[in-house]
Amino acid sequence: MSFESEVTAEKIKKVEIQGAMNVAKAALIAFSKDIIRYPDEDPHKFIEILSNARPNEPMLRNTLNWFLGESKGLEGEALLNDLSSSILEEIEAGEKRIFSYGAELIHDGMKIFTHCHSSTAVGILKEAKNQGKKFTVFTTETRPRFQGRVTAVELANCGIEVYHMVDSAAKHAIDLSDFFVFGADSILRSGYLINKVGTGIFCVVASRYDKPTYCATHTLKIASDIIDEDVEERDPKEVWEDAPSNIKIKNPAFDKVHLKYITAFITENGLKKDILP
Repeated sequence: MSFESEVTAEKIKKVEIQGAMNVAKAALIAFSKDIIRYPDEDPHKFIEILSNARPNEPMLRNTLNWFLGESKGLEGEALLNDLSSSILEEIEAGEKRIFSYGAELIHDGMKIFTHCHSSTAVGILKEAKNQGKKFTVFTTETRPRFQGRVTAVELANCGIEVYHMVDSAAKHAIDLSDFFVFGADSILRSGYLINKVGTGIFCVVASRYDKPTYCATHTLKIASDIIDEDVEERDPKEVWEDAPSNIKIKNPAFDKVHLKYITAFITENGLKKDILP
């Protein structure tokens, strides 16, 4: 027997589903399907399967726990489907508000730097384009999985001028840019955020040269269940598949970035200097 949660978790691990917002949406859909199909199973089992696929993303956990809490006392496929749809609609409405607030920061002639692939950051840039604004975006490859190429293609396909470069050229991009916008996988109560590796050094460099740094994030990404967490390490073969046996490979997937380096957070509730409750 294969649960929908297991199938979705595997896709998340393989980065076939990427971006914290997209991961949370896919997890919710899988979770609701499994609860409906297997009412005798402990729902926390499905939450554990999905959460373990991406331990650094509290939006996934927060969304599933939101559904679980609201589903208490509800019976029948129709009611549970309605609840799932309602939560998805609320998340998407918040996402659109983030796009709108972020687009207000963009003006004609601006140059903007972004890193990795964040559906939220990309949504802001697309919204600005839809408003008729003309601007340029610099993207990085985001090795070793090259998620930055996904961002570059999405933006170019909607008519935005894009310059793509290797990660180590980010200083060049920051020098040319008006600001740096990126997403977040989680916001920790210890005073850090976690996002794709590279984000930390790029924030430090941007701050050093007085370039604003904007983190586009839904408040569901605040980790309410933990204070701090370790950074996920991925398969070393992603970095160097046939590395010599006497060389040890590290492949941290994320950076832990101190919130002091963030100019403001672009949230569903507007621009916030402080995001932690």
